[in-house]
Amino acid sequence: MINNKDIKEVLMIISHREGLKQGDILDIYNRTYNKNITKQSFSRSLKDNTMKYITFLEVLDSIGYEIEIKKKI
Repeated sequence: MINNKDIKEVLMIISHREGLKQGDILDIYNRTYNKNITKQSFSRSLKDNTMKYITFLEVLDSIGYEIEIKKKI
C-alpha cells in the first residue's frame, strides 16, 4: 500500500516497481484509452499536480493498478 498524496510520487513508485519509465506509462495509457496525450503535457500535469482524478484512475488502470478507499479504523 502506498501512502502518498502526490500523484507524481505514486506513479514514480509504481514505475520503479514495474520497471517502467514515465514515457512507457504514458504510451500504455494512450494505447489503452485511445488517447493522444503528449509527453510534455503528461509531465507538466504531474509536475504541477494538476492531473484530473479520472485521468489518474485511467492511468493506473492501464498499468494494472486501482485505488482502494476504506474507512480508517
